[in-house]
Amino acid sequence: MEDHENARNASNESNPKQTNNSLSMSKQQTSIEQFFDSKEKATESSKESYRFYKLEMPQAEVLYYPSILSSEECSKSYTELINLPYWIRPTFKIYGRPVLAHRLTCSFGSNPNKAYHYSGTLASADALEYPPSIKLIKEKLEFILNTDFNFVLLNWYKNGSDYIGEHSDDERGLAPNGMIASVSLGASRKFVFRNKLNKKNVQKLISQNGSLMIMKGTTQKYWKHYIPKEKKITEGRISLTFRQLI
Repeated sequence: MEDHENARNASNESNPKQTNNSLSMSKQQTSIEQFFDSKEKATESSKESYRFYKLEMPQAEVLYYPSILSSEECSKSYTELINLPYWIRPTFKIYGRPVLAHRLTCSFGSNPNKAYHYSGTLASADALEYPPSIKLIKEKLEFILNTDFNFVLLNWYKNGSDYIGEHSDDERGLAPNGMIASVSLGASRKFVFRNKLNKKNVQKLISQNGSLMIMKGTTQKYWKHYIPKEKKITEGRISLTFRQLI
């Protein structure tokens, strides 16, 4: 669940005493260092023409695909999505207090009887028919990953002042140890993982335009993740997080 979506996360991110327990880079350093904010270790693989990297994080399965969409597909999808009529700024309950989210959200699903409960709020499908760009991305993901998704939550970060607090996607409505696939459109943003048992173990990557990141297995059990503020960023970013609701 999302927790402490406030300045505590920003202060942790900027604290000069905070160190990354980063793993050494593998032999692919030259080709992959542009995607990682610190020297994470990753191994390269591919399916068809889609190159991806597996981050070597303990008790986690995180895959990063630098590019699954063309520049034209990214631009067309971003333009379509920012013009959707469903965007809202939700209110969450954090320790019983209402907190306004620092981003906009909307969602789509294949089943009207399924909704996503998280942080004291309910994300039900704004529409059962996927917009063309989401349908295209969904079909591509399901081909690449050989799996099905029945819900997608969209987050729109209008600039670097928008962010999401440290949390795990471990709600009961999600398939146990299931897959979450996150596609990024627009500005590149830092994506930070923090180990729940060793909070100094922080791993970072750069989530760039047209990229895909997969979290599965026990990732949510042992790691939290967040997107910090980056005030120098003036452009927007949309993430599409495809999920498997039960």
